[in-house]
Amino acid sequence: MRSKLRRALLGMTLVLAGVCMTTGAVNAARVYPDRPIRLVVPFPAGGGTDVIGRMLAARLSNTLKTTVVVDNVVGATGTIGTAQVARAAPDGYTLVLGISATHAIAPSIFPKLPYDPLRDFVPIGRIAIGGNVLVANPSFPAHDLRALIAMAKQPNADLTYGSWGQGSGGHLAGESLNVSAGIHLRHIPYKGVAPMLTDVMGGTLPVAMSDLAGTLPLIRSGKVRALAVSGSERSVALPDVPTFAESGVRFRLDSWFALFAPSRTPAPIVEQLDRAMQEAMQDSGLQAQIASLGMRYAPVSRAQFTNQMREDTRTWAALVKSSGAALE
Repeated sequence: MRSKLRRALLGMTLVLAGVCMTTGAVNAARVYPDRPIRLVVPFPAGGGTDVIGRMLAARLSNTLKTTVVVDNVVGATGTIGTAQVARAAPDGYTLVLGISATHAIAPSIFPKLPYDPLRDFVPIGRIAIGGNVLVANPSFPAHDLRALIAMAKQPNADLTYGSWGQGSGGHLAGESLNVSAGIHLRHIPYKGVAPMLTDVMGGTLPVAMSDLAGTLPLIRSGKVRALAVSGSERSVALPDVPTFAESGVRFRLDSWFALFAPSRTPAPIVEQLDRAMQEAMQDSGLQAQIASLGMRYAPVSRAQFTNQMREDTRTWAALVKSSGAALE
């Protein structure tokens, strides 16, 4: 009789413990977020990714009613900060602002990439899409892309171009320019957009393939000159600058910015972050800021964006192979 009573009491205890655990998990999801959220931007301050990250963080702070802190974790073309988030606790308190370079190009460039973009992350949503811009020092003799190509085809020409890192979208855009135009501009990788543009302004680096967001203020102030933009259409922010295609170089390379969480982040938290981001992105002021950076907000579902990531990964892999971009 006593043994039956003990078993009955033990059974009731286990049931109550299970109920408490379930209730605790539900309550934890309900109160999320109850502390600051860390948004890793895997590039230096001052670049286009950093600008987008800080604009988004400010809006998410208002929407989620908590502080979203931007943390610049730089190195290896964005892969160091991205890998750090891949290993973070999947609790919604560590996110990363990923771009094409970190989540679509990197698998083809880095054979020992310390994360798998599709396996180790869950996409919250795509923020914006845009392109790259080829810029030069204002005193550089070539005032447009056609003139640059003509210079590069001269006997004994030795011209260089910079990008914001080995394996970056700028690097591959430059190598595609080499292949498409039949020229050879030597690649000089930098550890971010800001130091690269500093050398362009100073005349140390004649030409650079940069992102629009981080470069527009310098173009508008006349500190660097825009030669061409990527994409199928001219940038709304630079309507007088021709596309690569208009300049006789037919390739299209657009970049995207997106918010990611570590894989295994609970679905209710992912959904809450998704709703918060969509609400934040409806801010007309934020959309205007994005447009002023030469990009556009183009919302898609998480499933659609996951499919785009897979397709872009295949496209960039083919481009890496055809361009002969060096792997490190």
